[in-house]
Amino acid sequence: MFDTMKVARKIRAARVAQNMTQMQLADVMEVSYQAVSNWERGNSMPDISKLTQLGSVLQISLDDLLQNNAGTLTVKKIIRREAGEDTDPVILEELGNVMPLLSPRQANSCIQEALQVQETLDLNAIAGIAPFLDTKFLDSLIDRVETVRFPEIQHLAPFLSAQALDRLVERAELNGDFSQIQSLAPFLGTDTLDRLVRKTLLENADGSINIHSIRGLLPFLSHNTLHSLAETMMKHGSLDDLKALLPFC
Repeated sequence: MFDTMKVARKIRAARVAQNMTQMQLADVMEVSYQAVSNWERGNSMPDISKLTQLGSVLQISLDDLLQNNAGTLTVKKIIRREAGEDTDPVILEELGNVMPLLSPRQANSCIQEALQVQETLDLNAIAGIAPFLDTKFLDSLIDRVETVRFPEIQHLAPFLSAQALDRLVERAELNGDFSQIQSLAPFLGTDTLDRLVRKTLLENADGSINIHSIRGLLPFLSHNTLHSLAETMMKHGSLDDLKALLPFC
């Protein structure tokens, strides 16, 4: 991602070097005075369609303005696309760096082109653009994900619907390690959490389930599942295990 404060300082320094006021720069750029003020405060970034003009007015190169970071090449690629020049499509992995600079139309155009050339998607790439997408559209993308891992699901959880998140969790390998799912519990449906815990109960017929490993899930489980856990603890667990359950039963 771009360091907005560094870009802000670059814009201000270049404007001062050109002996321009914020109002004068706003007039030349055909934006509001508040827009320029926000650029220089680091509250927002100039729209990607304004960057070439801004660099020309302030006599600063795009590389210098954007600190020549990972997103600069993507910005250049999008600018060339906007100018009608031939260029490779911007892929989702690249878009995460530049989404704050794109208008909704530009973002939608880039995403649609990327989806045409990428048969399978990576959860990390989707997580990078998730905060800028509509929930329904984001839900539709996860069905094209090939590999599902819990750390990546955690980054997506706040932006997905409960149904889509449930589908992802069911595809991931839990292997009895509930520590991976604790942070997801507030976003998951009760049925999904019940199913995961009951599956572990069935796989551990001897009752060897560590109640402390699922302590963070207890407030989100149904009463039936909690009672099943209590019965298991009464038969195979310790008094301390049962005590951990009692506030939720």
